Amino acid sequence: MLYTLISDYDNYLDFHFDDEQILRIIGELSDDTVDKRIDLNSIPRSYKGIIDEPLKFSFPIVEKCDEKKELPDLAVDKGRLFLSVKAYESLKPLIENDGEFLPVKYENGSGYFYIPLRVAEVDPATTHRDQWEEIVSLGFDEEHVKDWSLFRTEYNACMSLYCQEKIKKAIEEDQLTGLYITNDLANIFPEDRSTVARIN
Repeated sequence: MLYTLISDYDNYLDFHFDDEQILRIIGELSDDTVDKRIDLNSIPRSYKGIIDEPLKFSFPIVEKCDEKKELPDLAVDKGRLFLSVKAYESLKPLIENDGEFLPVKYENGSGYFYIPLRVAEVDPATTHRDQWEEIVSLGFDEEHVKDWSLFRTEYNACMSLYCQEKIKKAIEEDQLTGLYITNDLANIFPEDRSTVARIN
């Protein structure tokens, strides 16, 4: 079975890129830099030779409700994945062949930002949009993606992150925090939290 990984922003802080670092390394947003702007662009691409230093992240408290939130082990951003050191040690052997890790420094330590590079075509028989072009069902040829632990699809501009059962099990067994996990692949903002597994 396949699953969608979704950040649990109700209980965990979201991370932010360091604007000054991005501007220094990559530059202002332009036609020449748009594909390299890791803070804005979700395309599955390698950043080797572009970002050669640890990314600076922060987990700011923006609103009063954030004061009770904790730092996550895992957080999804535009189909990419932040991993704490604990999460990296747990998941690296499972996902290292499907993407690229970039080191991260933040206020409470270090971690990694993972860029999944596998892109799957959707199964037209199980994938549909409604009259407003919203995705109401989403499916993949599971035989085609069986050797991919994590992957994305251009059908939704690579903005969501999908995984195999073994990733879900590893997250649960190692009690990695920060995510909702659902087998409703089209549901990126689950309203009924009882239908998904929160890992915390």
